[in-house]
Amino acid sequence: MNYLTRHAVLAFSIPLFISGAMGFAHAQNDSIVVGLSGDPTIINSGITTEISSSVVGAQIYSTIVRLDSEGNPIPSLAESWEVSDDGLTYTFKFFDGIKWHDGTPFTSQDVAWSLLNINREFNGPAGGLLKAVETIETPDDRTAVFKLSTPYPPLLRGLAYFNSSTILPRHIFDNGQDPRENPANLKPIGTGPFVFSEFRPGSHITLQRNEDYHLDGPHVERLIYQIIPNEAARGLALETGEIDYIPYHVMPLGEVDRLQNARDITVAFQKRSIAGQYQAFLNTREGPLAEKAVRQALYHAMNRDELLEKAGFGHGTVSKGGPLSSELPIFYTDDVKQYPYDPELANKMLDEAGFERGADGKRFTLRISYALSEGPMQNVAQLLRSNFAAVGVDLVDQGMETSAWRDRSFVQWDFDITMGSYASGPDPAIGAAAFYTCDRIQRISGHNASAYCNEEVDALFSQGSQELNEDRRIEIYHEAAAQVTEDVPHWWFWDRYYPIAFRANLEGITEDITGYGTMDGVRWVE
Repeated sequence: MNYLTRHAVLAFSIPLFISGAMGFAHAQNDSIVVGLSGDPTIINSGITTEISSSVVGAQIYSTIVRLDSEGNPIPSLAESWEVSDDGLTYTFKFFDGIKWHDGTPFTSQDVAWSLLNINREFNGPAGGLLKAVETIETPDDRTAVFKLSTPYPPLLRGLAYFNSSTILPRHIFDNGQDPRENPANLKPIGTGPFVFSEFRPGSHITLQRNEDYHLDGPHVERLIYQIIPNEAARGLALETGEIDYIPYHVMPLGEVDRLQNARDITVAFQKRSIAGQYQAFLNTREGPLAEKAVRQALYHAMNRDELLEKAGFGHGTVSKGGPLSSELPIFYTDDVKQYPYDPELANKMLDEAGFERGADGKRFTLRISYALSEGPMQNVAQLLRSNFAAVGVDLVDQGMETSAWRDRSFVQWDFDITMGSYASGPDPAIGAAAFYTCDRIQRISGHNASAYCNEEVDALFSQGSQELNEDRRIEIYHEAAAQVTEDVPHWWFWDRYYPIAFRANLEGITEDITGYGTMDGVRWVE
């Protein structure tokens, strides 16, 4: 579908969608209804980086610590903690009396077993976050002692992120079964503010208030996630009161301007410390994209200003820092190789690389894949197809359902170009490093699917993760960014802004800077 006509088609289909699939009656002060674009594949962020899984799972599970609105660690499962002067020992003391939702007592053994046996093994960001952790000792049920092989400054804040550090119940998952096949992935049992109640695929997920939650809140009885695949219908549902909140990852970018003028609706741009970028992984194993000159040439062939305006509706800034987003200001630099739109140069570089045009004017064909639920990517694919045709490269669009896309791209590695939104933060050691180091070439979502491997880059990321002097850390990551941008194993399209929309009398939505929307502090106000 052409991006210029897409909204007209959506508008035509709205009445059918609303009459057939929506209509969740709810009373304010009693519940909050959140819009989603589709079903989470699973509800377990210990084994996936899927955003919908993290957003829903954040209400059911807990992390060791959380972050306040300024990014400072505050209690969650842990009520207190100490870090040794040499940065090699972290001691956490947990709240007394915490229980899993099935009534089983939570203990420090859950923390140690979950992080080392599931998160570190199956979750991309966690693999880097926990790499330096040699052991987690549990001297008693309320104490966990992390012993590190080298200092790792990002560890404490990293333990606040649900996409890497969700704590899972050992008594449920330590059963000899592959955790990816555990039934609890769709019927989760956590320690968080809401208890799982029901998941009706294609319709909704219902969570109930945890009466035994060990922290303050939640302030409503129910939290409902309503599945609304149609982007325009999602915006209309907010206006009509069918839903109360549209999170950033399912916010229809084309609806932002209209919703800003809607009655009783607040549109805000949520600050997210993960600093996401819309980007493409390039399969460097074989074919034209195995050649650096080709990757560089095609980066010059794309009009990223147009991608941002027509696919991203201007909500971001064109990436100029390679693997580090401008929304990660401490570490960001644009003192890296730049790739301005220059089709003439792209043609010249492709010729020089030995990929001359055939009699039909074409040089070669590439496949581009993405999850259809990732709103802007379909339009990006269409725009890139036009850009690349101008330099003799044919692009085959392979948009697909989310779980199929993840499997084909990150498990089978069956792609030429695969696109989505991925984090460069909250620290390069946690975010960016997951995609560019040799040891992360694994068949796991959120890892180095491009098979990019540069020993110099590996050494820089390793040094940066251990360096205690922040000024020196910044210098190291600038060097890493420069080298990765020169090698261009990814194409970074634009640095994301995060618009969200919600009922104007909801308070507390914007307090969470991780972006996973922990809803225990959200409440209705007069």
